[in-house]
Amino acid sequence: MKILVIHNHYLEKGGEDEVVKREVSLLKEHGHQVILYEKSNQDIKKKPFLDKIAFILGELNFSKAVYGEIENVIKIQKPDIAHVHNIFICITPSVYFALKRNNVPIVQTLHNYRPFCIKGTFFNAGKICEKCRKKRFFSAILRKCWRNSFVLSFFLARVLYRMDRFLKNIDSYIVLSKSSMNKFIECGLQKKKMHLKPNFLDIDPIGNAQDKNYALFIGRLADYKGIGTLVEAFKLCPSFSLKIVGDGPMRSQVRNLILSCKNIEWLGQLGRDLVFELISNSSFIIFPSECYETMGGVIIESFSFSKPVLASNLGAMRELVSDGVNGILFNPGDPEDLAKKVRYLFSHNKERLGMGENAGKYYRERFSREENYRKLMDIYTTTIGSSLKNQ
Repeated sequence: MKILVIHNHYLEKGGEDEVVKREVSLLKEHGHQVILYEKSNQDIKKKPFLDKIAFILGELNFSKAVYGEIENVIKIQKPDIAHVHNIFICITPSVYFALKRNNVPIVQTLHNYRPFCIKGTFFNAGKICEKCRKKRFFSAILRKCWRNSFVLSFFLARVLYRMDRFLKNIDSYIVLSKSSMNKFIECGLQKKKMHLKPNFLDIDPIGNAQDKNYALFIGRLADYKGIGTLVEAFKLCPSFSLKIVGDGPMRSQVRNLILSCKNIEWLGQLGRDLVFELISNSSFIIFPSECYETMGGVIIESFSFSKPVLASNLGAMRELVSDGVNGILFNPGDPEDLAKKVRYLFSHNKERLGMGENAGKYYRERFSREENYRKLMDIYTTTIGSSLKNQ
């Protein structure tokens, strides 16, 4: 099969990039030809100021250049199917029209809620926010939800307001969890077009894993990830250690918050091998996100090392973490409840180790490469067949 994979990288490298990389590698391993069409928001960042303005005014909603490039790729490569991951902001929605005009079936992975929320998280001002869900973007513009700018928020809102025109061209959606599927249905997407396929990981767990008596957070330092709640919880647990891995817009706040906390260590952004070593030697991982996560890749990584996860009782987290079985759930945004659960895990070694064993078993049963490949090919085959019927 010949697959055109389309992905737009954000300014900061994230989980979506890793997913694309792993899926492309998986497809190639099975003998498929992959044509990768990529752009990066770094390209916009590097443009002169006037060129940035010209792009926002003239191309953000529809890029003639991208449209032409996609048509050229189709003409030369003749792909059987296109798999779109992210189009914001350089690729633009024009890609859907180019694919549909040339009768290329389209699969779209929904990594976040961007088609219905300027931030893509349904989270704003420290709490869940769904005001944009019914195309009520005025509040998002006033709150400067995109890059803290009225102007940028206005223009992205204009794109999202017209998303129905673009989304109707998509033949199939890949959703990463049942909770995100339900949320997308609430937003108006058709259930019959949705296929549940979690992301998979390519990990060879370290054999000499230890428990060095610390909890671990891995993620973006942003309000919707619950980093503030996490720090406050460990201020209530001064005798227990926490290591924080990651970077983001709250780096200065986090640095200031932990100045007086000898039990909290911020390690910054680390490479994959160092992160896996930290997971391997941790007691448990904490995933305190306060938004509707679509998946929770860190949770799956932790399970692969047979480590239990202490997670928010919200969205995809409560699908992955069975309370008392492979981890523990706490009330999202509640530092006192989180602190209580932290104390429990550190003081109940037998129960914690049992949860870790269950976490490893859960990972092996549900997140293998071959199972993911089988699901992906089923989705491609079904999508191609459905598209041919509708032509």
